[in-house]
Amino acid sequence: MTDVHGGASAAKIVDKYMQLVDKACFGNCKVIQRIGDQVVMIADQAIDIALTAQRLNCLALKEHDFLAIHSGIHYGPVFEQNGNLFGTTINVASRIMNLAKRGQVVCSEVFLNEIQGLLPVEAKPIGTFKLKNVAADIALFELPNPIEATPFLPIDPVCLMHVDPAKSSFILVKDDQSFHFCSKHCLDLFSADFRPE
Repeated sequence: MTDVHGGASAAKIVDKYMQLVDKACFGNCKVIQRIGDQVVMIADQAIDIALTAQRLNCLALKEHDFLAIHSGIHYGPVFEQNGNLFGTTINVASRIMNLAKRGQVVCSEVFLNEIQGLLPVEAKPIGTFKLKNVAADIALFELPNPIEATPFLPIDPVCLMHVDPAKSSFILVKDDQSFHFCSKHCLDLFSADFRPE
């Protein structure tokens, strides 16, 4: 997105993202650290983190001209010093987040055991993974959003932002498929056979 729309647009989206983070926080969940466009959150109760991640994902999916997020969650002790978190729990959560795809909330089996029976949707197993610098393989699960909370907004094929068709007039029909764009710039790039890597 930054390559297509520039740094100012990225900064605007990060500002909006932080507003959504504040709005999504559930229970005693709180942001403990921010690294660029990533946030590290903790809570005393595992369910608070799960509900916060799901709520944040739903809010992001509903935003016009916004990007999908992805989350990684793990459960365990952390060491906090000067506003920074340390320990295996943080490292594992970071590795899980890197495996999550756009729009996914992924957690470890250890975390899932802490929230068993507390979510209105069933977690979906996605496999067992060998994580960098983690001795044992870890089973991972997706925490899906409630179906009614997940809109199916088209995604701009150039900058990958969600596009609300009611708010954008930039549409191209090609081979009986409709493509929606956030701007004329993205439409023009796509028409010139631009393809994101």
